Amino acid sequence: MPARKPSSLINRHETAAERAEREERDAALRPNRTLPQNPPASLRGRRTAEAVWRRLIRMYGELDAEIVTRLDMGLIEDFCILAEQVAELDAMRKASFSQFELLDIVRKKQLEDGKFESAVKTGMKMEESFQTTLKLDGRVDRKRDLMFKMRQSLYLTPRARAGTAPKGKAPEEEIDPMDALLGKVNEFVNEKVE
Repeated sequence: MPARKPSSLINRHETAAERAEREERDAALRPNRTLPQNPPASLRGRRTAEAVWRRLIRMYGELDAEIVTRLDMGLIEDFCILAEQVAELDAMRKASFSQFELLDIVRKKQLEDGKFESAVKTGMKMEESFQTTLKLDGRVDRKRDLMFKMRQSLYLTPRARAGTAPKGKAPEEEIDPMDALLGKVNEFVNEKVE
C-alpha cells in the first residue's frame, strides 16, 4: 500500500468526518517545533549542503501546504550532504578527465617525436586516469540515483507531486489608491444618508 499523502495535499472530495479523521491522524504525527530556517549544526562548514538546505526551506516556506515537518529533518540533512558529495565527485571526475586529455596531448607529441617508449608509459598513465574516471562515474551515478529517490520522498519531483499540487501562498494585494478614495467617499455618503 502506498504511503499516505499529507492532508494538505489531498484535493479530492471528502466528507467532514473523513477530513476530521485525516486531520486528527496528521496532527498526531506533527511535532510542535518547525524546521529551522538556518542549517543545523551537522551541516556547518559544508557550503554546498548549507546552500541546498536554505534553498529547500525557502521553497517549502512558499507553499501553503505543510509537506515536510521536523520529523523529516534527518532526511533533509542527508539530502543536503548527498548533494555536496555529488558536487565533490563531479569536481574529482572533471579533474581526472582533464588529466586524461592532457596525457593524450603529451602522448601524441611523444609519438610525433619518435619517443615510443615514453609514449607507451604515458599511455599506461592514461589508462589509470581513464579507470579513475570510470570509477567516479559509477559512484556519482549511484549517488544521483539515491538523490532521485530522496527527491521523491521530499515531493521534489513532478511525479511525486502529480495530483498533489499545493497552492502557493497568495501574494498580498496592494490597494489601488483610487479604490481607497472611492471607498472613503462611499462611507461618507452612506453616513450622510443614514
